[in-house]
Amino acid sequence: MVKINFVNARHKRRKKVLKLAKGYFGSKSTLYKTANEQVMRSLQYAYRDRRQKKRNFRKLWITRINAGCVNNKISYSRFIHGLLLAQVEVNRKILADIAYQEPDMFASYVELAKEYLAKKELILAQQKTNKTPKQEEKNTSEKTTKKEVKVQLEENPPVESTVELTEEAPEKVKVAQEETEVEKNEELDLNKMLVTDLKKLAKTHNIDDVSKMKKADLIKSLEKVIKKN
Repeated sequence: MVKINFVNARHKRRKKVLKLAKGYFGSKSTLYKTANEQVMRSLQYAYRDRRQKKRNFRKLWITRINAGCVNNKISYSRFIHGLLLAQVEVNRKILADIAYQEPDMFASYVELAKEYLAKKELILAQQKTNKTPKQEEKNTSEKTTKKEVKVQLEENPPVESTVELTEEAPEKVKVAQEETEVEKNEELDLNKMLVTDLKKLAKTHNIDDVSKMKKADLIKSLEKVIKKN
């Protein structure tokens, strides 16, 4: 006889799935395999549509509010903006219900929004009038400074250098460049240099037994020589 492992936990698990599949067509409500497939699919749809339901209801509320706004000759966006300025904490669900069932009350909300929008427009107009003279002053001052600079340049043109280089000058420049290069090499951080570079530098400074020295010894001897020089 084949052993059937139909334990109490397994029996409960199957009953749970078949209970969820109650009312489905055909074997989807009687056979465990097909019932389980259908239950998993339907749970996925339920998860998706719980979110879609919120979106769809918000769309419905917005269309109802918009219809009320059209009757009162105002756009939906301006109406909502006006309510925000008035600090009215009424959500779209309630506004949609008022627009559908009580249009007179909705009209009073529209008037309130229009009032606060007009106030904001007045404030913005005042700010613009206050800003314009300052901006004009800045522009005029910038123009005057540019003109003054041009006049000064025309009156006092830049003087060209009339110094003639002698034959000895390029030689002096070369010597100075060589000296600066030597100083730069000496100022280099010895710790960052490679051992091969350190050995070459030590040979230029006439240090003995360079090939036997380690990096630390090379750095010490080079530092001593550089300090003496």
